[in-house]
Amino acid sequence: MLAAVTFASLLVGSEAFAPLSSRPSDFSLAAAKKSAPQEKVLAFGSSRVSVPSDRSEALPFDVPPRNIDPSLPGYAGFDPFGFANAISPSRNGAPDTFKWYRESEIVHGRVAQLAVVGSFFPAFYHFPTNGIYPEGSFSELNQIKALYTVPPEAIGQILVTIAAIEAFRTQRTLIGNKEPGDLGLGQVGGWNPFNFKYTEEEYFEKQVQEIKHGRLAMLGAAGLLFQNANSGVGITEQLGSAFSVPDAREVMTGGPGVLGDYFPPGL
Repeated sequence: MLAAVTFASLLVGSEAFAPLSSRPSDFSLAAAKKSAPQEKVLAFGSSRVSVPSDRSEALPFDVPPRNIDPSLPGYAGFDPFGFANAISPSRNGAPDTFKWYRESEIVHGRVAQLAVVGSFFPAFYHFPTNGIYPEGSFSELNQIKALYTVPPEAIGQILVTIAAIEAFRTQRTLIGNKEPGDLGLGQVGGWNPFNFKYTEEEYFEKQVQEIKHGRLAMLGAAGLLFQNANSGVGITEQLGSAFSVPDAREVMTGGPGVLGDYFPPGL
């Protein structure tokens, strides 16, 4: 069951990075968008600052990373640690370094999006134990504690699913000639259940959306785990307490002259 859910969840994201058969190798739309003028104007609140066009869009105090095509979806010139400087071409059948980096970013982004959804999912629904496993095996709201309450068979199912997908994408993309993130599903794949029919411009926009959502989800998933580890309480439990009336309510309803009628009766 978990394997089927995981695979189905990857379907939506896999479409965005599969290459269009009609897409030229030099994507003219993206190149036109990135053909910057002599100066770029960056907005900081109500202020506008002009910076030289040879500066990074994400880090105006730094130069754009070399070895990265600026026409790539989601490109913003962000490479503060200089990973792009170490890019090497394909050797002895191994993928070139950049293709490996790009594939890793897309996959991590997809997994992070699933992780964020999974942080909230048990609060709304959890699989029944049917008397086979101890009660509450699938209802733990603390993500870290859930690793110890979920039955070993469920963990094994997840690991087998991950191994299968990893083996498939390694053969197809990293060793093969497919674009990073291409699982062969969707508009250009053999199975298109959602009947995607994007134009070239719409397709590029979907690529940008996925890479940005994935980056945000990686930050979000890490934040959820850190908060969970620090508090020992699941994210939905923390949100629930945040919306409850604070302890100061007792002070406000302490009697006449102490905001006793601040809250309506019965609230």
